[in-house]
Amino acid sequence: MRLTAASGNIRAMMSSNKSALKASFLEAREDTLRLAAMVDDRDLSRSLHKEFSPLGWHIGHIGMFEALWVLQQTKGDPSLSKEYDFLFDPTQSPKPERVNLPVREKILDYLRSERQNVFEFLDSVSFETDNPLLKDGFIFHMVLEHEYQHQETMTLLLQMIDPAKKKKSKEIHKTGEATSNSTEAPQRSRMAARSSDAPEGMVLVPAGPFLLGSGGPHFVYDNEKLQHQVVLKDFFIDIHPVSNGAFLRFIMEGGYQERSLWMEEGWNWKEERNITSPRDWMNGTDRRWFTKEMFRLKELQPDRPVVGVSWYEATAYGNLVGKRLPTEAEWEKAASWDSQSNCKRRYPWGNKPPSKDRSNFGGAYWGTTPVGMFLDGKSPYGCLDVAGNVWEWTTTVFQGYPGFKAFPYRGYSEEWFDGKHKVLRGGSWATRGPLLRSSLRNWYHPFVREIFAGFRCAKDA
Repeated sequence: MRLTAASGNIRAMMSSNKSALKASFLEAREDTLRLAAMVDDRDLSRSLHKEFSPLGWHIGHIGMFEALWVLQQTKGDPSLSKEYDFLFDPTQSPKPERVNLPVREKILDYLRSERQNVFEFLDSVSFETDNPLLKDGFIFHMVLEHEYQHQETMTLLLQMIDPAKKKKSKEIHKTGEATSNSTEAPQRSRMAARSSDAPEGMVLVPAGPFLLGSGGPHFVYDNEKLQHQVVLKDFFIDIHPVSNGAFLRFIMEGGYQERSLWMEEGWNWKEERNITSPRDWMNGTDRRWFTKEMFRLKELQPDRPVVGVSWYEATAYGNLVGKRLPTEAEWEKAASWDSQSNCKRRYPWGNKPPSKDRSNFGGAYWGTTPVGMFLDGKSPYGCLDVAGNVWEWTTTVFQGYPGFKAFPYRGYSEEWFDGKHKVLRGGSWATRGPLLRSSLRNWYHPFVREIFAGFRCAKDA
């Protein structure tokens, strides 16, 4: 009898997990289609930046990737479309050719077809298996998070389009989100815990060991493993990311003209491109600064985190103020390590999933919010905005952790262990909730400014 009851409980748990997965899949797809609906067919298919594929390509790629890994690699079905397998595969289709896309409806029909087959397979499989792709639903979680990631890429592409050309109807904005016509997000007290011996605006993170990476039962990418102990010295770290107001002082003090603040490759990059301010900053005729937001041009808000800066610019700023960027390990310890209980938190505030009172994420405000606004989202050491708002550059070069093993394919992580990519942490205002976990790693070349990236500084104690 006990065996029968246990089997029944397992089946009930699996059914519940599958229902939750389906709900997440449906919500994610609605979000993807909502983003696609913001632009006309021309902006959907044209190249907006030489380093990024068109918006419509990302939509087709989401479907192709899901069909490839769930239906072909795991279930063993034949391809749904050889043409789409080629066109939407980044390893086969060169970026200049990705503008030759099928019409919008054909791409959406493809997504509907593959999703129906994926759900039928999901209903039929067991997660209690030795198959590594199916165990605990791994492959379904992977393609879901893949869609989340491309939603953020679609959002940064939308940011590049003239605000006047984007639709902002009620149908596009999710219930409860602040739109460009709404009042600003409510500001809250910015008071945060600060060590008595820490410089103004910083907290002390004491020396000692902590666990870097993920070791929990939840889905994570291969580059977040294997969790291992790291011992760090005392260091200070900013309570919140560097604000627009602080970065404006860097500009006014000649930060972009002072050669001594810049490493040689960063200086050459800046000079060749005539970089004099963050991306999307504009200096008006009356000397006021403006920023291009998703749906409007707006006067610079000093209390928002600076966004659209490269690693080079972030490093130069740190040199001016006598600080530096944190290492990846320093950032993760400050964001997640609870020294009182000697344990790692999945998110800065604990293990509960992200919510609107803890962080700015998922496009809730279509842009950044004032630094330090979400006190309920602070880390054990008192750092704020370490999940959402802006990605944060670190000094660390992207590499695998000790014992790294690529799974389920080299192309996600290992291919980028080239010594040329810097790690970013924390997520942005456009990052979807599950990706805000403290162990998640992002990586880009140090010259990239198109992503929603800012930074916070650290300092040796």
